[in-house]
Amino acid sequence: MPYDSSDLDAIRYLPVLRARSAELRAYRELRQSTRDLLLPVISVGKIGRMTQLERVLARIQNDVGRCFLDLNIIPEQACDDYERLCDHTNGYSAWREFISSHEAAAPVALLHTSAPSRSSVRQIMRMEREHGVVAIRSRNPSSELALLESALSAVDDVANLLIILDFGYIRQSMEARQIEARRTISALRSIEPTTRIAVCATSFPRSVTAFGDGGAALDILERDFHSQLGGDQVAIYGDHGSIYSEPFEPMIARFVPRIDYALEYQWIFRRRRQEDGGYVECASQITQLADWDNEFADECWGANIIRQTAGGTIPDGFNSPANWIAARSNMHMERQIALAMTPVEEDDVEDF
Repeated sequence: MPYDSSDLDAIRYLPVLRARSAELRAYRELRQSTRDLLLPVISVGKIGRMTQLERVLARIQNDVGRCFLDLNIIPEQACDDYERLCDHTNGYSAWREFISSHEAAAPVALLHTSAPSRSSVRQIMRMEREHGVVAIRSRNPSSELALLESALSAVDDVANLLIILDFGYIRQSMEARQIEARRTISALRSIEPTTRIAVCATSFPRSVTAFGDGGAALDILERDFHSQLGGDQVAIYGDHGSIYSEPFEPMIARFVPRIDYALEYQWIFRRRRQEDGGYVECASQITQLADWDNEFADECWGANIIRQTAGGTIPDGFNSPANWIAARSNMHMERQIALAMTPVEEDDVEDF
């Protein structure tokens, strides 16, 4: 499926997700009207025990469809044979051929510090010509600025390029990351004022217990991060779908049932041990909040799961944390696309 600059023009919210069970289910359960508005980034990696590239790609095709394809290179999360796809020879030909096997995919260029910048730029040029558009996802914008500048000069039409500045987990580094974002955006726009840039981050923590044992409200700091940069006038808003994005070693521990409820600018969570009511009590408390929206639950899969649980019936698979992650991410993406599609008053826009 060829893409063109109009597909990039239509992006208002950019979810950046991994091919993992919870994240794929969260996306699959979005309303079709929501999915029609999205062109997410999906990083190809193993799904549970599924490590074969072709099987993972088939799952992405089924659950997501239209998307930008990226590659998860974290060893514990990577698919079999991922190192072959990282081979930079001939403009990353193995990666480009793999993307071409998914007809609904738009390409994300691979950037590796060990690869010559010439190989990366050649890759970007060929992707633009083969697919119509190309995205570059930079996880280290300051150190990769020179490469991003070279790519801007190399593409046939800058309108076909989307630069994604991914700042990862920002809850403990907001100010420093904002400074880095401003410098990078200013440098890129000084070369080409029309450069299309998306800013992506997450503030959902690895553990919520530091914010309250029984429950609390967490501000969605990536929204404030984007606003402080100048909002939609400066960059497309992107996030990790309310997922903690950094790799970490899982720990074997007895989990405490927890349910998260996503609003536009906050996540609200409740935790209750099994002997204190577990998931049913968590859901009951959430549905009694002033912020609870029954109409949202009529339309949103994740919120509807909370309402069912509050009624005393826990849906199949929701007696463990994984599917509750999917429910939270599903609600979050529904909220964020609705917010992104809401017109902003000029007085609400800050100067960059």
